[in-house]
Amino acid sequence: MNNGELKRILKGKINAFFCIMIVLSIGLTYSFFKAWNRPGVAKVATHLPILKDFYIDSCVFGKKDITVSGWAFVSGNSKILNRIYAKKTNSKWIELMNSTITRGDVSAAYKSPLSYDRSGFMATRRDDASQKDFTREIMIISLDNEGSEYASKYNCQ
Repeated sequence: MNNGELKRILKGKINAFFCIMIVLSIGLTYSFFKAWNRPGVAKVATHLPILKDFYIDSCVFGKKDITVSGWAFVSGNSKILNRIYAKKTNSKWIELMNSTITRGDVSAAYKSPLSYDRSGFMATRRDDASQKDFTREIMIISLDNEGSEYASKYNCQ
């Protein structure tokens, strides 16, 4: 085997390896996207104590996505955990993927330094039927330190 043949074989193997890695990376990206935007229906309790401390900054039902931002907390709790749901026209609730946003303005307004800084949220969901399959009603569920849930509904305009 001469040097030219070896280079040709290695070049072919490197190209095949590159193609396999490209396909693998696209497949993994797609699987993470599907896991993050799973279409599962959530079982939401409808008779929960009322969540009093919340505010919705914006609520947008676009053609292919839903975005809700605001803040919520159960008064007197140090841990803040919020879940956001959107109601479909078939009366099923779908959980929106939620991330925490730092909100120093909330702690300042409640005169409780640093207590409610992590009460902010940005909830999103990509769905091809966001405008026609959803009622524009959302539900915010906050958990207290013991794990009890408090909920409030909000109609997006």
